[in-house]
Amino acid sequence: MSSPPTLTPQPQPQPLIPASRLPKPEVERMLALLRGSRLPAADLVPGGSDSWDYGMPLSRLRELRAHWLEQWSFDGWLAEISRFEHFTVQIEGIELHYVHARAGREGAVPLLLSHGWPGSFFEFHKVIGPLSSPDSAEDPAFDLVVPSLPGFGFSGPPPRKGWTLVDTARVFNTLMVDVLGYKQYVAQGGDWGYVVTRALTAYHSEHCVLAHFNNLIELPPTYQYPVLAAMAVLPQWASHRVGSLVLTEGDMEGLQRTMDFRARGMGYHAIQSTKPATIGYALADHPLGLLAYLGEKYHAWTDPSSSLSDDEIVSTVALYFLTGTFHTSVLPYYENKHTQFMSLPRQARGRAGMSVFRFDVLGAPKSWASRVLNVVFYKRHDRGGHFAGLEMPDTLVADVREFVRGNWKSS
Repeated sequence: MSSPPTLTPQPQPQPLIPASRLPKPEVERMLALLRGSRLPAADLVPGGSDSWDYGMPLSRLRELRAHWLEQWSFDGWLAEISRFEHFTVQIEGIELHYVHARAGREGAVPLLLSHGWPGSFFEFHKVIGPLSSPDSAEDPAFDLVVPSLPGFGFSGPPPRKGWTLVDTARVFNTLMVDVLGYKQYVAQGGDWGYVVTRALTAYHSEHCVLAHFNNLIELPPTYQYPVLAAMAVLPQWASHRVGSLVLTEGDMEGLQRTMDFRARGMGYHAIQSTKPATIGYALADHPLGLLAYLGEKYHAWTDPSSSLSDDEIVSTVALYFLTGTFHTSVLPYYENKHTQFMSLPRQARGRAGMSVFRFDVLGAPKSWASRVLNVVFYKRHDRGGHFAGLEMPDTLVADVREFVRGNWKSS
């Protein structure tokens, strides 16, 4: 007589108290290291104290360091992130951390939020409340799930060499469907979160039925618009004139920012995609170095009039340092360069929405997005940059609500 099949038990979430992963002695050590670090006495070049052409200006680094030491409150930041319910769960050998904010309302829509680099779950701290507990009964309420990517924040590192964002998407789908029981859900993401969400639309579309993005990481459709290939080698004035033949003025502005970023802003990408261990170990125990390296991105990739505060920049850097995850956070740049993550299959089914923020370094012309996504919602905003959840939380919330309100029932 044969034995009955063995049922694999579903992984069980465990509550996580953030303070348990952020011990006070480590905080004190971090501040002591910061206090003991020396800055150069003079600017890199004469008269360059306020110029970002060479990277983080010495004057700005001094300001951020002083803010961290004299004004930033660890207890205040800890209280902010502790407002949310945190959990960990073992999936495919990863201790996966996530925030779970339930709406407490019938008919709440499950929504997965995925961050990128150099972000974290903290990137969404301003939108979790409004999305899960809207003031108006007319607005949709969401059951929010906000994971930390493997190797980021309170999540453990990838369990093996060669782990890609497609693997991360599979784990996130397991979290939503098998662990939390959401058979269908909405996903939202930008930066690496864009790639994770794109992978969900390509390989898990029976569950991820709607997807919203706040930037686009795709190869230009030069075969469809050959003039785009010429734009990369023409002077800017000529490039703009040629591009205007196939793109709107808004698309052209975004594309120009993307081209400028690729020409002058991707030094970090070069080292992280080739020697991640070198930069990872060099900065792992150096809070001032992390502040310069990560803080520069929170200037270069954002709206010049951004409401992003020094507290939020410092808190983000502190999270990387205190969790000891900077070196694993840069690993996706290496592991994913060996895959065609910029050539994922087209969205299999369902619908997509796109919010474009003017000062993002990753432009998103609608025509490009429509090649790979079933775009039914597209909005361009005159403000905001790469970190939409931090810079433009109200706008991101409004766009997600509008997109879901019009498409969830019919998806």
